[in-house]
Amino acid sequence: MDGQRDDGDRSAKAIVVILVERTGGITGIPRRWRAEVEGDDASSWLPLIDACPWDVAPRATRGADRFRWRVHATSHGADREAEFGDADLQGPWQTLVERVREHGRPG
Repeated sequence: MDGQRDDGDRSAKAIVVILVERTGGITGIPRRWRAEVEGDDASSWLPLIDACPWDVAPRATRGADRFRWRVHATSHGADREAEFGDADLQGPWQTLVERVREHGRPG
């Protein structure tokens, strides 16, 4: 059975890397956070990643000094990336970004 994996094995060995970058604001200083998890810990992150609307076009952001967010996630070897403004940082995006900021490390 070498080279074959079932879903349980796939989940147990999952490696998830999420990068969050915030730019803009009054100072314009970028901030970055990174969360890297594997095994059983990774399984709890996968539903958060899957819940985000990766393919939805971001809404236009108006006003000066607004933040821009860029989120990059790698799970099971697949990469996903999205960039959006403060107006779209709600629901699943907000949950994912807050978890990375709480459990990740600056990077």
